Amino acid sequence: MKNLSKFTETFFAFGLIFMLYGYLGRLAGINFFWESKSIGWAIIFIGLIGFLSDRIKTKKEKEKKPVLEKIGIGIIVFILLIQTVLISTTPFTDAYSIAKEYIKNSEQLTAEIGIVEGFGLMPIGGIQRAKDSQGTYGSATINLTVKGKKKYKDVTVSVIKYADHAEWTVEQID
Repeated sequence: MKNLSKFTETFFAFGLIFMLYGYLGRLAGINFFWESKSIGWAIIFIGLIGFLSDRIKTKKEKEKKPVLEKIGIGIIVFILLIQTVLISTTPFTDAYSIAKEYIKNSEQLTAEIGIVEGFGLMPIGGIQRAKDSQGTYGSATINLTVKGKKKYKDVTVSVIKYADHAEWTVEQID
């Protein structure tokens, strides 16, 4: 820990600050920058890459092989890459569009958080689709931050598509 570079220290510090603000903002009901939790986690992962890089340098100086550190960096880069792909493609799916429309028209959610004014920048979750002789079917679970006029709320929406239906259908909202 003594040999951390400024890069690594900075990313760990900012990651922790963003992440803590994200959690504390939710607890305190602060309706500003809820995306900081997700951004904080991503920054911490980048800091972890810096930490492992620092360990690689230290091991090379001691003429040791940094195999586990290189594997760790590969795994973290893979995770960040998959997250980036999911975050950038999810908003363009039919399942996400149906979930957003359902949330905007939900009387229960409107009563709780006020009129929906927007959504968080980083939707996460999973979408599965398959096609066979009966048609296309699938399911999706999408986690997103809903920004209402009164307050913000993290929401999980489960949608499903049956082969004999043209549209996705919201099955559950938490």
